[in-house]
Amino acid sequence: MRCFRLTFLFLLLALPSTCFSWPAKVVAVTDGDTIIVLHNGQHKEIRLYGIDCPEKEQRYGEQARALTAALVAGRNVDIKQKDTDQYKRIVGLVKVDGQNLSELIVQNGYAWVYTKHCKEKFCSDWKKSEGVARRQKKGMWSDSVVVPPWEWRAAQREGRQEQEAAPVIIIGGNKPVSAGSSGKQYRCDGRTYCSQMTSCDEAKFFLRNCPGTKMDGDNDGVPCERQWCR
Repeated sequence: MRCFRLTFLFLLLALPSTCFSWPAKVVAVTDGDTIIVLHNGQHKEIRLYGIDCPEKEQRYGEQARALTAALVAGRNVDIKQKDTDQYKRIVGLVKVDGQNLSELIVQNGYAWVYTKHCKEKFCSDWKKSEGVARRQKKGMWSDSVVVPPWEWRAAQREGRQEQEAAPVIIIGGNKPVSAGSSGKQYRCDGRTYCSQMTSCDEAKFFLRNCPGTKMDGDNDGVPCERQWCR
């Protein structure tokens, strides 16, 4: 019996840690698909497995982060490590109240299923959920043009600013609203921060026409002076 127990213990220890889930508490939400957790007194950065959310600087990036925060910030979760990425973050499946966090974000319309890296059988179910969210125009899918984050990251690496559509035609109220010398048109769509803008021209339009903006801290009439209107 003792020999059996020792053999069982050896086999248990030999199994990779990725086979087990471990508990943690979410202490920060970096963006839509990245969280910081506290486990055994240590902070660990977790990249959610199988999905890709808009980056914080992209349109809908802040909304994606807010959704993830609403779902797990300050809560206890279970994490199953799948891998470690190039930035040495844990890539893992995160469950809250028995539900998979990645899947919840997809269902709410703020993530793509990252098919390049999502290889489990359940990824096909997540892809179906993404399709439903698209058809129902949930979250970011309410917009007619949404830039995948991997394309946005590639553009940033090439030194180009985000190009979401050309020409950009966005409606303000019931009629198009012109926005300065660029010839582009914009609408008030709930964005309020400089990080959500794509140009100085756009920032000026939002400051002049949209309520609740937080882009002119010194109240000099020039928005986003550190980022866009230098």
